[in-house]
Amino acid sequence: MKYVSYIRVSTDKQGDSKLGVEAQRRINNNFIQSVSGISAKEAIEIETGTNKFRISIKHNLNLETLLKKRPILKELIEFCQKEKATLVVKDLSRLGRNQLLISYLMQAGINFVCADSPNDAAFILQIKAALAEEEARLISKRTIEALQSKKARGAKLGTPNPENLILGRQIQAKKRIEEAKIFYKNQTKRILKLREKGFSYKEIAQQLNEFGIKTREGREFYAMTIKRIIDREKVKV
Repeated sequence: MKYVSYIRVSTDKQGDSKLGVEAQRRINNNFIQSVSGISAKEAIEIETGTNKFRISIKHNLNLETLLKKRPILKELIEFCQKEKATLVVKDLSRLGRNQLLISYLMQAGINFVCADSPNDAAFILQIKAALAEEEARLISKRTIEALQSKKARGAKLGTPNPENLILGRQIQAKKRIEEAKIFYKNQTKRILKLREKGFSYKEIAQQLNEFGIKTREGREFYAMTIKRIIDREKVKV
């Protein structure tokens, strides 16, 4: 059976080891191996699991509206439907803290499995989805109340010192660069070998895409992406 691995990290939780890319990848792959499955594809998405896009009765209930802010997950689900593959996530929260989405996937017959609890019945998944959504709502409520309380005490919200903001952005940028280096480490060797054999940037990108390999953001490779990776290696030398 074919399996597709979906990895999601929130922008504010990339450093959380329990929700990190490598941890999710390891757990998903371990599950696929345990059932002797075939890993057909993997994609990574950096996005919050809550659905901030309000859905009303005026909207058609479909993947387009439910996954308005989750294009990579939408693309992966469509791939699963086409290839008759099963979507694998570390746990239900990786799909999202959205009961409506989980219910839709089950009702639409879209096969998915949580690697940490693969034997959960539909009833259990519904309960977990409801709890996850309520947890997200309570966290949001507590955050708003805390900010309102702080503001009422006369505190200025936001970053008071512009220099701290700039420093924070520099640290985050450096962190993203380091994460990218780790992520591309294995693929860089393959890219350099193909380049040595005379393949163009475009041809290398096409090969990676055909094998289902994605960029760190879960997107397809392009000639310019390959060029940047190779140029970065030249700088090291």
